[in-house]
Amino acid sequence: MRPEYDGVKFYSVYDWSIGEHLEKASIILESFDENEEYLDINKVIELYNIQELINSGCTLNDWDEAKIVHYKKICDSFERIFGKFFGKMSDENFKQICQSICIGYVEDFWKLFVQFGTFKKVSGKAFASYLNEPETTLYKLLQQKELVKAYDKEFAEVLRISEQTPRLIIGKFLQKHDHGCSYSFPKELSPLEYEGILQRYIKLETANLNDLQLLAYSQSSKECPISDKLRLSAKRACETYWENRPFTGVEIGYGMGVEFADVSEIKSAKRLENNTYQITYDIKWLLDNLDYPTILNNFRYIFEQFDECWRSTLVSVESQLSSFEKMISTRGIKEFIKGNHFNMGENISTMQVKGCYDILKQNGVRLEDVLKWFFEEYLPQEFGVYGFRFNPPSEDTTMVEKCRTIASEMDGVLKQFRMYVQDGEIDRELFEMSSEHIRFSSLSGFVKEKYAYENSDDIKKEQFLLFSDQSLLGCIRKTQDRYSRFVELMTHEDVEFSDFWEHQQKNIRWLIERDIVEENADGHLKLNIAKVFVLKDLYEHDVICPQYYSGKLKNIINEWCKNGDLRLSDSLFSEPEQNYLNYELNKSAYSNGLDLRNKYAHSTYPEDEKIQVMDYIVLLKIMILVVTKINEEFCLKEQIEATSEK
Repeated sequence: MRPEYDGVKFYSVYDWSIGEHLEKASIILESFDENEEYLDINKVIELYNIQELINSGCTLNDWDEAKIVHYKKICDSFERIFGKFFGKMSDENFKQICQSICIGYVEDFWKLFVQFGTFKKVSGKAFASYLNEPETTLYKLLQQKELVKAYDKEFAEVLRISEQTPRLIIGKFLQKHDHGCSYSFPKELSPLEYEGILQRYIKLETANLNDLQLLAYSQSSKECPISDKLRLSAKRACETYWENRPFTGVEIGYGMGVEFADVSEIKSAKRLENNTYQITYDIKWLLDNLDYPTILNNFRYIFEQFDECWRSTLVSVESQLSSFEKMISTRGIKEFIKGNHFNMGENISTMQVKGCYDILKQNGVRLEDVLKWFFEEYLPQEFGVYGFRFNPPSEDTTMVEKCRTIASEMDGVLKQFRMYVQDGEIDRELFEMSSEHIRFSSLSGFVKEKYAYENSDDIKKEQFLLFSDQSLLGCIRKTQDRYSRFVELMTHEDVEFSDFWEHQQKNIRWLIERDIVEENADGHLKLNIAKVFVLKDLYEHDVICPQYYSGKLKNIINEWCKNGDLRLSDSLFSEPEQNYLNYELNKSAYSNGLDLRNKYAHSTYPEDEKIQVMDYIVLLKIMILVVTKINEEFCLKEQIEATSEK
């Protein structure tokens, strides 16, 4: 067991304990004796934390400039103490010192160990002995690149046999970290050895389910080769994980259902038993409106798969993830991030398309024919656009052929659209010569500056402070925790600057400087409604559409683009839409991608016909997305041309 030591600790300038540690540091600095002999490693590392604390610029309110200068001068003298202590370390006292460090100072110890070159005084044999101690946490050591380099062979030997190694490999090469992973692995340990280490881990009863899921959906790389056999082993381990394990947690189930019935409202929703929600659509509306334009419009106005700016609502955006989901989730480096909101939306939208498809089919209308009509009749009649061809699968083909055909035709119409944007026409002979693969990110439309995205830390910070329940600005003295978000507090309460605690006022002042919050002469605060409106749109969708803004709001977007807070794009699909399409159709961007296009193109599709049917419905849903975005482009193009002629 490591000893306890309640010393000064510097975490960051944003940590709420900083005031307490400044007070403790002040006591030590006032009584500091430069002639004292430091024999306790914890007291030495405490001085290091005091030095970090003072150099961070944080102070207490009663410290004047003279005291701050005095404290900094004292902290400068600590270097001699560090150098003297670490200079005396050797094989003889290394193990005893390592065992004397309190848990909170372990990382700081290894920073100083490397900083003062102590690895030159401690042999590989002595270090290897420490590595094999059961209490040694390897991940803290692997954060020191120079340490790993100095003891490369010793690290490799222990990593080959340590129970910690599989999770270290997964954490380094497969898991996504908000601020990156700083582990360094010894060169002596070959990446070719990882396979055996991970296979042994998968077979253990103690294997972590999150780790198994990461392995099952990981992608192989030069740094960490992952074979298909390893992925399959992990996948099977995930499927059987709970078979021999008693479930001791709390299960909360929920369900979603879509129904088409003879009801008075076009759309209604109600909560049933067991957290089940059911959305009901008026079947009479569908049967009374079987014309092709209305069928396509239903996906926007009835099924709400697009919003008022024609952004797809099927996508995954960061604001939809709850704090709990962010906290407990283990994400892969190239994983498409899905939360409960996305999963529910994905299921509902698929049920909408399936129900609509079946009802139309029963009444003599094929959804595939509606899509064909859009390209070959609607575009020529509405916009004078000729040359598009769309050949959907026929009714009598197998489900595999249907999936393969619709995926291929999707690529075809996107290539035709790209050609029309570039050349103003579709040259069929040139089109037939093209074999280039479609990349959603490289598809541009007619509309310039169609999308805008956050492009600075300032704009990210503004969104966080205003809308996140983690910004801690929603809680003030007079309302306590009634509001979880700052924007809610400001909307419902009459607030003054003095209502905020001191630790909050710095961020409030910053928002005032950024003209997001306005302060009256009497100290009352109010939101800049126009700027907050734009920020909220961006926060909720990860993208805004300047073409649908006007007046003051459009001026704000132009200003932010000009100063670099926003960046513009001319693409056909927004970036959230591109991410969604890549997740659904291939694995080029995401390790957990569904690969719907490629698995039918390369005959690696599932044999279960029920799965094939649902894959086909999802592909049709994506075709509706493609059709809608192309239609939007031609509509906006026509509007822009009409405006420019006036």
